[in-house]
Amino acid sequence: MTKALEIVGKDNSNNALEWTKEVLRVRFEEVLALRDNALNSQDIEGVHELRVASRRLRSALRDFSPLMKSKLLKECRKELKQIADKLGQARDDDVVIAALEKLRNRAKSENVRNDIEKKIEKLRTQRTKMQNQLVKILADSSLESLGKKFAKAIDQATEKNDKFSKLTAKEAGQKVISNGLQEFCNLSESLYNPFNQTKLHELRISAKRLRYAIELFTTCWGERIQPFAKEISNMQTYLGELHDSDIWIENLSQRLSKKPDKKENADFWLLSKFTKKRTQNYRAALRLWSKWQRNNFLKRLQDVLQKD
Repeated sequence: MTKALEIVGKDNSNNALEWTKEVLRVRFEEVLALRDNALNSQDIEGVHELRVASRRLRSALRDFSPLMKSKLLKECRKELKQIADKLGQARDDDVVIAALEKLRNRAKSENVRNDIEKKIEKLRTQRTKMQNQLVKILADSSLESLGKKFAKAIDQATEKNDKFSKLTAKEAGQKVISNGLQEFCNLSESLYNPFNQTKLHELRISAKRLRYAIELFTTCWGERIQPFAKEISNMQTYLGELHDSDIWIENLSQRLSKKPDKKENADFWLLSKFTKKRTQNYRAALRLWSKWQRNNFLKRLQDVLQKD
């Protein structure tokens, strides 16, 4: 995974609006720098890295939305979401193909292996079509045009913003991270309801946003806050794997209920594997949450935010 570019050249005690412009400029440069990697069809990590970079950019835009109001910026956010959606579809295909290849190699039944191989081939065809769409949406001319529009939108959105003229970057960070922390805490009870897929998915999204916010403002608190991002990233991973398993379980269950087959087949075998995987990741998330409660993890994060 390519590490996010550091935000340098701006003192975090400076005006929050100036900090915002620098952050968004760097995050957009990160997206541009990873474009060629994403178009390299031989390396699936390229799409993943660009997807994460676009997430960081969109997350920063979301965090800074109280400071920035602009019709042009709204249009840019819409275009960035379209890019992110395509990257997400391509990444999902890559992940599924990789997962099925591993499971195919573990299957003892030849019938199951053959069925899985057919699924993989179908997905590869779908992924090739998606790659062609990525080439179009990530064309140099398109990104160059978006880059100019984005720069103009940032200038428009940050000028004459008296409401935040005296707010420092660190003060903005305290607000952003605290809001994300509160959102996560409000959703945390869903961990005690293992079969509420919707709420668990919302908790995963909340964890992702909180992690990105901490990473965004790491320079304001340095090493004191870095471990919190890592821990939250682990929770995000467990909940993400759980969510992926939920999608598999639902799709496989529907297929089996429509075409019941007494013979051993890939859908039946895969259903058992993803059910087991879901349980493992739910238990891992619950263990991590219990650990956080014992060591006052979330309170310690809030305490760090309040320190100078």
